Amino acid sequence: LTLNNSGMPGTSQIYNNHIAIDPRLANAVTITKVAALQNVTRGQLVPYTITVTNTMPVTLTRLSVVDTFPAGFKYVPGSGRIDGQAIEPTAVGNQLTWSNLQLVTNTKRVIQLMLIIGSGVSEGQYVNRAQVFAPQLDTAASGEATATVRVVADPTLDCSDVIGKVFDDVNMNGYQDEGEPGLPGVRLVTARGLIVTTDAYGRFHLTCAVVPDPDRGSNFIIKLDDRSLPTGYRVTTENPRVQRATRGKMIKFNFGAAIHRVVKLDVADGVFEPGTVEMRIQWKQRMKLLQGELKKATSVLRLSYLAETESENLVKQRLEALKREIATTWKREGGPYDLTVETEVFWRTGAPR
Repeated sequence: LTLNNSGMPGTSQIYNNHIAIDPRLANAVTITKVAALQNVTRGQLVPYTITVTNTMPVTLTRLSVVDTFPAGFKYVPGSGRIDGQAIEPTAVGNQLTWSNLQLVTNTKRVIQLMLIIGSGVSEGQYVNRAQVFAPQLDTAASGEATATVRVVADPTLDCSDVIGKVFDDVNMNGYQDEGEPGLPGVRLVTARGLIVTTDAYGRFHLTCAVVPDPDRGSNFIIKLDDRSLPTGYRVTTENPRVQRATRGKMIKFNFGAAIHRVVKLDVADGVFEPGTVEMRIQWKQRMKLLQGELKKATSVLRLSYLAETESENLVKQRLEALKREIATTWKREGGPYDLTVETEVFWRTGAPR
């Protein structure tokens, strides 16, 4: 094949080979989309703004802007605007289309619309998408713009508030009777880490403390921090406490605390047989005196172990064995109240060897 320029225009195929070349218009338009709200609830109106800009040096015509919204969302008729003028889109399913738009070079057009969130939409993130199309192109004339909103629980209909009181349980019956005041400044903590402190009257309140499962509810756990109680006070009610939470319903927790009579029992290595958890016979006979002392009034028993050369593990085993034996005897002899047993260990050398 030989190419030369000896042929004149009109006879040479090189000069008369007309090839149609279309301009590349993909991404000729930039598009952005913004939601006016980030956290929304069911039934709430959400405004959206779409901005399209022509980046080409020529005017673009017959453009279409297509907005696709999530299932459960609904377009609010009459809310469509283009540059402030009311222009309704064509609605088909979950798509809105504004057609026959014209974009002059280096200009932008602003589209506004409003969606309402349906009652059946569950909590979570929902993405709204928008894109520009041109009939002369096989592909979109712009990229895809997105705007995300998060559907959250409605404080009025979905949340469960928690209220309650910490009171001075003078008669230690676990219930607040007439004349038993509240305890101020007591700290309570939930399983999710929420912290609340009682007011001057012992009351506390957590707003929207939990959003229970919509079908079967959820457990809610709260615990009183006994370290925040006044000196000498101990909890007289269940702690922590658990209740079943239902959407839109309030939960109430009351905690009692009182000053207890403390009976202290000091033990050491000499109370037990060497290297074992078995008490020496002479000390076992003295346990009846302990039972009698505990029955005189509602009390808390504190077992205090003074350790020296024995192992840390042996000390723990001895305290657990002594605690079990006292509890078994208390139950067998019909103790008049639920006995609380506390343990503590002191080391002569400051720490286990």
